[in-house]
Amino acid sequence: MLVITNQAGIARGYYTEEEFHAFTAWIDEELARCGARIDRTYYCPHHPTEGRGKYRRECNCRKPAPGLIERALAEWRFDPVRSVVIGDAEHDMEAAAAAGIRAMRFTGGSLLECVERGFA
Repeated sequence: MLVITNQAGIARGYYTEEEFHAFTAWIDEELARCGARIDRTYYCPHHPTEGRGKYRRECNCRKPAPGLIERALAEWRFDPVRSVVIGDAEHDMEAAAAAGIRAMRFTGGSLLECVERGFA
């Protein structure tokens, strides 16, 4: 599983990239205790209007742009036709569509039930 996430909190100065990496490492450790794993987390630390310093910019990695999905496709060489993006926001759906990947909207509750409904 790959995670693709906007992290405007970095751009706004709420936390650093190092703190974000520490948090994702903690998530990875907790998931490993349950027998699950995230293969890679791709993130965009930018924001076009609220970012500070080098983080204030337009980019192709911030969803709804497809940049991070395209990077993941290139690095992992997975089949976009047999893949799915699961997201909770409209920009997730837009990024998936721009990358040519099917998307499913998760609105809460059981993620397993969401996936089962999406493939029924």
